Amino acid sequence: MEVGLQFIFQNNHEGMSDAEMMRKETDIALLAEDVGMDFLLLPEHHFDPNYSMMPDNLQWLAYIAGKTNRIKIGTGAIILPWHENPTRIAEKISSLQALLGDRFLLGFGRGLAREEYRAMGVEMSSARERFDESAEIILDILDTGVADYETKHFKQSRTTITPKPEFGYRGRDFFSVAMTPDSGIAAANLGGTMMSFVQLPWEQHHEAVEAWRERFRSVHPSKTPRAPVFSDFTYCHENEKIAEEVATEYLSKYYRSVIRHYDFDGSHWGETEGYQAYQAGASAIQEVGLDAACQGFVESQAWGTPDQIIEAWTKRAEMTGDLRPAMAVSYAGMPFEMVRNSLKLIGAEVAPALRKVL
Repeated sequence: MEVGLQFIFQNNHEGMSDAEMMRKETDIALLAEDVGMDFLLLPEHHFDPNYSMMPDNLQWLAYIAGKTNRIKIGTGAIILPWHENPTRIAEKISSLQALLGDRFLLGFGRGLAREEYRAMGVEMSSARERFDESAEIILDILDTGVADYETKHFKQSRTTITPKPEFGYRGRDFFSVAMTPDSGIAAANLGGTMMSFVQLPWEQHHEAVEAWRERFRSVHPSKTPRAPVFSDFTYCHENEKIAEEVATEYLSKYYRSVIRHYDFDGSHWGETEGYQAYQAGASAIQEVGLDAACQGFVESQAWGTPDQIIEAWTKRAEMTGDLRPAMAVSYAGMPFEMVRNSLKLIGAEVAPALRKVL
């Protein structure tokens, strides 16, 4: 099974400009090919460099395409409700297809931060409808090369896009972010492969995978669900104690940025259409406190020596079956030399072993 990376582009580096951080993070992405990783993914985020800055992941991937030869590169993910014109997204995807063929990986997401929704001028309560409509529209365009639709949120008179898509994704592998039960159902309805972030004990993620698989098989009985993609935040070092110290420090910092960016400890989730499932998690954070929530996040990730990381993923696969790790190695202002050393060790020892067990 393939082993890849998830990038964040988070600038918590003291005294470092956003532009310099972008260049250094891009160097890490290029190193991913050199050390033998199979793929890399990039999310879409806006307006908060301390959490993530990547306003156009398709643009960045086009640059990476020209600098690499082998590694697969993809969107983890395009946040569909933030884009008013699905036809433009389909055009960009088709253009990357022409350059990359099967090296290009497609991923869709719904988005979660209400500040990003506010700044985009999009009602967060409409996100589920917008995602479902836009995803179906884009998949249709990529199947046919023709845009012709009128839905509640989107309208396009009949037109042919160019370059003409070389292939569609219905029946092919593409990703759809599934962090809640309804997003898992949406992914399955589309025929998409589940993509998620590790943030809970694995038993709970296993239950979510099983629910996605069950729905997928019921909606698409002639198809087999592919290995889900899971991103967790890792750090690899030969010394177990050093690995634990570094992981605890930077994972805790990262999780605090997550809670701040998404208002994960807020009370608005239960009142936001389509996001009510997050209220239980927010209430749990309020109940146990931020320090305990951070510790729980740290403990849920796969980090440590190469053997410890291999063991963690092996146990996950023994419970859940085939998986595709998309590890985040750069986050929370971790010095880039530490990131490079961790990635080199993952490429040399962890990834080869995981390909045999996942």
